[in-house]
Amino acid sequence: MPKNKQLVISSFSNDIREATTVMETDIPHINADQILVKNKYVGINALYDRELYRGRVPYIKVTFPYVFGVEAVGEVMAIGKNIKNVSVGDSVSTVKVGTAYQEYQAIDAAEIIKIPEATPEYLTINPTGVSAYLALQNVAELKAGEIIVVSAAAGGLGHIVVQLAKQKGCHVVAICGTEQKEALLTSLNCCNQIINHRKTDVDSFLSTEYANKIDVGFDSVGRHMFDAFLKNLAPLGRLVVSGLATEINEGVFQKVTGPRVYERIYWKGASVRCFMNHLYKDQHPEAREVLFSEYREGNLQVKVDPTPFRGIEAITEASEYLLAGKSCGKVVVTL
Repeated sequence: MPKNKQLVISSFSNDIREATTVMETDIPHINADQILVKNKYVGINALYDRELYRGRVPYIKVTFPYVFGVEAVGEVMAIGKNIKNVSVGDSVSTVKVGTAYQEYQAIDAAEIIKIPEATPEYLTINPTGVSAYLALQNVAELKAGEIIVVSAAAGGLGHIVVQLAKQKGCHVVAICGTEQKEALLTSLNCCNQIINHRKTDVDSFLSTEYANKIDVGFDSVGRHMFDAFLKNLAPLGRLVVSGLATEINEGVFQKVTGPRVYERIYWKGASVRCFMNHLYKDQHPEAREVLFSEYREGNLQVKVDPTPFRGIEAITEASEYLLAGKSCGKVVVTL
């Protein structure tokens, strides 16, 4: 009889290989209001995952063994007797903490999204593309013609952000760290400037070319990148924090001795803001429809990292690959 292979957190550790175990369980039974989905592709969120297996996500209680992973796309294998709007064989997207890193999942019908096909591209749009759309709309409040600077611009989130910003007629400055990422950003044909931070000092470049001109800084790196963006915000500029990669990589927040942040922003009327996707859940349907339409019509390129990762066992390797800064586009594992 087929089994359900899962990657679970079995103990807390700083190392994913020490923290996790591959285990096999029975394929889950569904109740009258649930759907059984066979996951086809899962998305890797290595930084969030690492905080989970370190036991440092304050709103998640991890009990061992804990299935983790957030987003997947797959095929409906069975439906509960109360389900009316979904059929066996439909392609669906699921986004729920503690569900993705397994071959089969039982999930409430209200938590699935029907999609045209279960592909890595639709996996990237929901939820990563949704995050880009909602962060620009609600937190950045990006306006036509503004200057936006984006760190980690060739990542799963960043490469959507730069395209959506260009669609609004903005001047887009994209920051990345490898020649392969430069090539990806060039292929999008939407960036006015591409900065490889391993070749060019970001602080010096922005302080020379964009001093007091950054309307929106979109940062998921932190530390030196945050400081360079903050320093060069325009009057009424907005610095959007969408991640803390450097702090999380180090495992501890850097202790800073110096003037408080408002010393940099008060006289400009500027602001520092943070984005969390789940706080805008009521807007997810609208964002998905816009992005699905843009993708179908060819107005949005969705880039998936070309490195192949296959099977539940490959999730740890894919996570290490992403944490090493090697990714170009969204990192996806095929199940």
